[in-house]
Amino acid sequence: MSTLTLGAIAFGAVIFLTALRMPLAFALGVVGAVGTGLLKGWSVFLYVGGSAPFNVLNNYALSVLPLFVLMGALAVHTGLAADLVRVANSFLGHFRGGLAMGGVASCAVFGAVSGSNLATLSTMSRITVPEMLRRGYSPKLAAGTLASASTLDILIPPSIPMVIYATMTETSLGRLFAAGMVPGVVLTIMFAAAIWIWAKIDPAIAPRGERMPWRHRLIQLKDIVGVFAVFSLMLGGMYAGWFSPTEAAAVGAFGILVVGILQRRLTWQSFVASVREAVGLSAVIYLILIGITLFHLLMDSIGINREVSEYLAHLQLPPAAVMTIILIGLILLGCVMDSTSILFITTPFLFPVIVSLGYDGVWFGIVMTMVIQIGLIHPPFGLNVFILSAMIKEVTVAEAFWGCVPFLIASLLMIVLICVYPEFILWLPNRLFG
Repeated sequence: MSTLTLGAIAFGAVIFLTALRMPLAFALGVVGAVGTGLLKGWSVFLYVGGSAPFNVLNNYALSVLPLFVLMGALAVHTGLAADLVRVANSFLGHFRGGLAMGGVASCAVFGAVSGSNLATLSTMSRITVPEMLRRGYSPKLAAGTLASASTLDILIPPSIPMVIYATMTETSLGRLFAAGMVPGVVLTIMFAAAIWIWAKIDPAIAPRGERMPWRHRLIQLKDIVGVFAVFSLMLGGMYAGWFSPTEAAAVGAFGILVVGILQRRLTWQSFVASVREAVGLSAVIYLILIGITLFHLLMDSIGINREVSEYLAHLQLPPAAVMTIILIGLILLGCVMDSTSILFITTPFLFPVIVSLGYDGVWFGIVMTMVIQIGLIHPPFGLNVFILSAMIKEVTVAEAFWGCVPFLIASLLMIVLICVYPEFILWLPNRLFG
């Protein structure tokens, strides 16, 4: 049986098990472990099954994950997220579509203290979408804005997908974080511009709000000083060489904890809830990493990495054409597969190919992050859309998907921009790290 046939059977088995509602971590682990046993013998199966969990959990670089998740959970449970929304609305709410623009800005800033897209979506949508609907905003605009803007969380550091990508590819996490800063800010502006253009074309979807006096705006700024201080200390200290990314995550989590205590918002109950949330999400991610490690051992046994690289080289296409095929394939995969699963499954196979074509690994990490963003909002699998429509009963799934179209266009334009001008991503990390 050929290598590609064996690889297709393994991928098909994973997709079949996940379709049967088996969690992705167990689907990958079962297929990887059993397949390795069938190919290499059951003694290898026992060794792999025993060593893979230890190797994953013993990885120092992955200790950053629960710390970033805890930081975001503490920000939610201490009410710092609500402060961000309130301040953004006071500055932008009087524009047509300003409330939606404020939601975009809030999601972007909250992304600086949370590595979880789901945390941003669940928090910001519960605060912002009902208020937008109450003020007469179109359900399409309200839902599309928050479903799309919450994806900025995975592009603006700290980002859990970036941590996972850096671990799987042994890429510098500091360079990845720096690389995400400029495109994250520009995409935030593009999302706000999409709202402004949409409101200009159809003013009925976004009425104007009342203008807040400057004194009121400046007073409210004091509520978010702590968040900006923690973010600046965390990233600034990491890039200045004061501490490593893992230590930066610890500083960030501790900083948010201190801010919550100083503002008298952190109770024992909210602290326990934050820790429980961080432990639960981190455990899920670690289980998936264990499963993907077992699955990749099977792929190495089959030799699929070498086969894919040789096949792409045999096509004799220019690197830009190969990259275009890869990106189209990743976007199409997003139609049938969860975007995070795409990251876990495809990165180890695509990364060697990308590097062999002469592309920068940090650059490709941001491209992968952008593809994951798109997968969260485009049909039929857009996870953010289904979660938001489940939380906000006034918004249907169809309305939410239609509302994501302008932001989907903006995201695709951003991918084209960073593919045509790679220095758009690499300028900042090269400046900071040489």
